[in-house]
Amino acid sequence: MTGLIAGYAMPAQMSSHQGTVRRVGFELEFAGLEFRETVRVLEQVYQAGAQVRTEAEAVLQAPGLGKFKVEVDSELAKQLAKARAQARSGDSGKDDPLAQWLVNLTTELVPVEVVCPPVSFTRLPQLDAMVRALRGAGAEGTAESVVYAFGVHINPELPALDANTISRYLKAYVVSQDWLIRRHRVDMTRRFMPYIDVYPSAYSRRVVEYDDNVSLETLLDDYLEYNATRNRALDLLPLFTEIDAERVRQAVSDSRINSRPTFHYRLPNCEIERGDWGLAESWNIWCVIESLAADSELLDRIAAEYRQHASQLITFTRAPWHRALDRILADLVSV
Repeated sequence: MTGLIAGYAMPAQMSSHQGTVRRVGFELEFAGLEFRETVRVLEQVYQAGAQVRTEAEAVLQAPGLGKFKVEVDSELAKQLAKARAQARSGDSGKDDPLAQWLVNLTTELVPVEVVCPPVSFTRLPQLDAMVRALRGAGAEGTAESVVYAFGVHINPELPALDANTISRYLKAYVVSQDWLIRRHRVDMTRRFMPYIDVYPSAYSRRVVEYDDNVSLETLLDDYLEYNATRNRALDLLPLFTEIDAERVRQAVSDSRINSRPTFHYRLPNCEIERGDWGLAESWNIWCVIESLAADSELLDRIAAEYRQHASQLITFTRAPWHRALDRILADLVSV
């Protein structure tokens, strides 16, 4: 299935390696709402009660969609809240004003985050009501303050986990990095943060040389040599942990890396304060990578243009293949 469903582009490759419709998870970072307010909004939208584990973490089971998580995106806040919850184990059902105050101190600079469950591509419009409700309650995104480096994270399931599939997506992303930054209008504050670093030039040059016979071992070795960190705009550590957890953990010691058969894409701003903004805007730009990865002939041609462009010592011209990416996006949102 391709086309648009309520404004969401549908990629050419809709099926996972298990034969089901592929799924994608979203993570939204924002300010303007305290933790408890955010929980109440989700309860109202999905008509379900949340389990508040601490004053910084809660889960909500939405009928037909799955488990949403609401958390304060700060390890310090979560540790403080957890310590207070353990100390007040006999009053676990009651609010903790002290913990709320401590957590709210940290949320002046760090966001509240809603982690959505993996949703089938065809059901993405069911997330729109949540975005509208959060905006209506006062959620603020990246543009509302120079210190708000908030983003939307997209975790799309891959259609397959073989080396050829992964390398095509990687190549499509590498040749599109600069275009993606421009199309997403990535906020300057976020660009100065380390969390969404682009791939090193040496790694990008390596990726565009991959052929159809590249092995998973090579993909893993190259990625871990150049990207032994979560701080990448397209983070493959969760994916490679799914494939070979021992190898990843030998190279990167970070308990936050979770195994899952998805990419972890962090470039888009969260612009939830805009009345015309929704998750479809970020998703549709990502789908240019989906389209490019599915079109081997076009991908190989653009990779050749990329190599030629990168070989020039000095260039002030816009990469010529960016026009092709603009056309792909226009086609995706106009069908």
